[in-house]
Order: sequence, then C-alpha cells, then structure tokens
Amino acid sequence: MTSEQDAHPEPVIVAVFGSVGEAEVSEAKLRAFGIESSIVDNDGGGVIPVDGDGGIALEVRAADAGAAKEILDETGS
Repeated sequence: MTSEQDAHPEPVIVAVFGSVGEAEVSEAKLRAFGIESSIVDNDGGGVIPVDGDGGIALEVRAADAGAAKEILDETGS
C-alpha cells in the first residue's frame, strides 16, 4: 500500500437500502451531522429486483464509518 492509499482509504459501506429515496434520506441525515457520504446504486438499473442484487449502498470515508453507523442506528435509518 502506498502512502497515498494510506491517506485515502477505500470508502466504507455503512448501510444498504431498497430504494434510492431511503438512501437519500439517510444521506441527508449524515450531512446534517457533517459527514459526507455518497450513494452507490448497485441494482444495475433494473426495474425488477433479482435475488442477490446489491441494493442501494451508502458509503462514507473510513474515518467517519463508526460515527455514521451510530447516527443511522440512533435515527432509525
């Protein structure tokens, strides 16, 4: 691992949702607490869910993962 990789670790998925709307609500909650996040749509654009689809993931920086999970747990997301 290079020093640049050490400085910028991979994002961590803190939650997975069934819809983009649910993910956007949780993204807004994290933003209100000063945590940047991004939504990753792993459903491949399909209309009909298929077993094993990844769903809609919410990622944060590794350093924020613990706090983000706590916030989402406390707020029921």
